[in-house]
Amino acid sequence: MKQIYLQSYFKSGYSRFMQYINNVLEHPQRVIIEKRMEIIKFYDEFGARATRKASRKGRSTIYLWKHKLRIAGGKLSALAPGNRAPQHKRKHITHPFITQFIIDYRTRHPGVDKTTITPVLCSSLNLI
Repeated sequence: MKQIYLQSYFKSGYSRFMQYINNVLEHPQRVIIEKRMEIIKFYDEFGARATRKASRKGRSTIYLWKHKLRIAGGKLSALAPGNRAPQHKRKHITHPFITQFIIDYRTRHPGVDKTTITPVLCSSLNLI
């Protein structure tokens, strides 16, 4: 059995090592981070062509992950995928007349659905 002395690998010793490990252990996307680390290690060992066939990740993606790791100072949480929601979502804009017409119609006729309201609304707007 080989012993590893953490003091020699990390400048601050055990506490720095534990911060490094705990960065990922409690992360909600730990599985994805570990998978990405495996892909990076596979790439370093076998090259781009084998990695492309095995994991369907291109060279540019792996270099992007390595760059994120380098910028974060080796913190593995940098490999977690970010939020993919659009930054500027479209806002639903409805004319105030249409909104007020639907509210008034539904207060006068409760339980009416949109298929009943649409012809009445279009006739009031002179669209038909």
